[in-house]
Amino acid sequence: MSSGWLEKIEKLPVATDRPLIGYMAAVAACVIAIVFRQAAEAYLPHGYPFVTFFPAVILTAFLFGTGPGIAAAALSWLGARYFFVEPIHSLGFAPGVLGACIFFTLVVGVDLLIIHLMQRANRLVLAQREQSLRRTELRDAMFQELQHRVSNKLQIIASLLTLQRRTVVDPDAQKALDEAAMRVGMIGRISRALHDPDRQGLGVAAFLEEVGRDIIEASGAPNVRLVIEAEQGIDFASESGVPIALIIAETISNALEHGFRSSGNGTITIGVRRGEGRTLIIVVTDDGCGLAGDFDAGRSSSLGLRIAVTLARQLNGTYALKPGPSGTVARLEVDALNMVPAES
Repeated sequence: MSSGWLEKIEKLPVATDRPLIGYMAAVAACVIAIVFRQAAEAYLPHGYPFVTFFPAVILTAFLFGTGPGIAAAALSWLGARYFFVEPIHSLGFAPGVLGACIFFTLVVGVDLLIIHLMQRANRLVLAQREQSLRRTELRDAMFQELQHRVSNKLQIIASLLTLQRRTVVDPDAQKALDEAAMRVGMIGRISRALHDPDRQGLGVAAFLEEVGRDIIEASGAPNVRLVIEAEQGIDFASESGVPIALIIAETISNALEHGFRSSGNGTITIGVRRGEGRTLIIVVTDDGCGLAGDFDAGRSSSLGLRIAVTLARQLNGTYALKPGPSGTVARLEVDALNMVPAES
């Protein structure tokens, strides 16, 4: 049975706030049962006066509740007794009538009890489900509010660092404060993007596009083009999205600062694919001026690159920055267990 039908059954009985509809349905069901029983008179052997009335009682109780079901049972007994139980067109009792009436009462009584218990259990399940849904919504709302507040606080810290930079005259200190403000602000923007309540799992292409554009715009390099080449079916998990995004952001910042410093024009390409086993490979290439052949990111004096190497190790992965055919190639390999695959 499909989930759609299950949801409809769970909402039974219907029209509980308008009981008149249920009792009118009980009358209609009994009239229909009488008509069908009369039409089948020639095909039924003697002694089956209630055969079409059982479905009328069960369907009425199932669709409209116990009260209309009891009303349908009473009307069915009267209809069957008057039209199909000897003596016909009479409500008097003859030998054998009492036994038939007791049998009908017992059968419909059991049916009504079962339906009543089923519907009560149904209501309990629905109430528990709604309560669980409200708790989930409250938890999500609290989590989103927490993320929003954390992001705002990080932006405030970044602004304070920027203000502090204006009071410092030492160029090295100014640069350190600028980099610190940039990284704190970047973490805030990444967290906000990852925990956006309007998105149901931020796709890797859209997420990297947003992060990359933020870095390029903040660096004042509008002529640098960003290209995302990501395999379908890969989404970042929240716990790994922030460090991976920071690694990519540091790589883009390094390319903007060193690779395109002279020209201010070029292309940065981010490729994301699955490697062997459960390895995920992220490659960032640029067509800038390139690196020296013996360059090692792990031994570099750049704080950003050291941060990238450290974060990669925390994700059980590796990070390498090497000269490419026409620029620089950064390669990040992380355990795919830190990723959430998209639904097929």
